[in-house]
Amino acid sequence: MAVTIRRLEGPDELESFDCGDEPLNNYLKRHAWTNQEKSSIGVTYVAIEESLPRIVLGYFTLATSSIPRDGLPKKHVRGLPPYDLPLVLLARLAVDRRFCGKGLGHALISEALKITLRVADEVGCRCVITDAYRDKVDWYARYGFIPIEGAAEIGPQKMFLDVRTLRAALQRR
Repeated sequence: MAVTIRRLEGPDELESFDCGDEPLNNYLKRHAWTNQEKSSIGVTYVAIEESLPRIVLGYFTLATSSIPRDGLPKKHVRGLPPYDLPLVLLARLAVDRRFCGKGLGHALISEALKITLRVADEVGCRCVITDAYRDKVDWYARYGFIPIEGAAEIGPQKMFLDVRTLRAALQRR
């Protein structure tokens, strides 16, 4: 299966997408295009199979955000100015159930992290942050994401990955 990851396009076929999570399905089908093209509040990237160039196999959405300096562990903000820190928000990431277990999640998060590094180089950002479902915390941790202390005990776990950590990991490769 030859997969390409690119920005969501208007003619993409979204209605058959089903990751098993209704809010993630609904976002892609009802809000992703509007948020990207009309509101400019997030950009959605889709994984497509080259022989079926309009069928979405998985997706992620990125946006910009900020976090108060004291919202991150002290060792990650030492020496930084006392104002909110810019970041990339990994707002959503999902793989269609029909294509789970084929490495698409890895491909999607890898692309999201590459984009984060480009943003860091072009406009500056301190980290990428996400609200991970509790059953996905270990999956994000494999990529270096760290839970943010003091997050709510129910609902998603806020996690972050420092851009410096990401750069260091790439240099070790």
